Amino acid sequence: MSNVQEVQPNKAALAANQAVVRGRITEVKRTENACYTDVVLPAPDQYSSPQHVRIVSTRLLGKPNDDITQRVTLKGYRRSYTDKNTGQRAYAVDIALSAIED
Repeated sequence: MSNVQEVQPNKAALAANQAVVRGRITEVKRTENACYTDVVLPAPDQYSSPQHVRIVSTRLLGKPNDDITQRVTLKGYRRSYTDKNTGQRAYAVDIALSAIED
């Protein structure tokens, strides 16, 4: 583990639309207003692929190859697009994870 402060999920109860993400940082992108941290989650078993998520925060959560545990808020939005095969309007939902920084 790194020097990054680890969140203890048992000490703080999760509210609705919150979750705990535990994984390894693969990439960090910083802008003037936010940090975008890409995290690979452990695969559930040896035959499954690991999942990847991006966490948005105002502060740096760690550096690549750091293992982290981070409380997040689930956010998302619905967007429409035109299906290229049918020409009909379709909808997709994009989910975003925002770090809970206390």
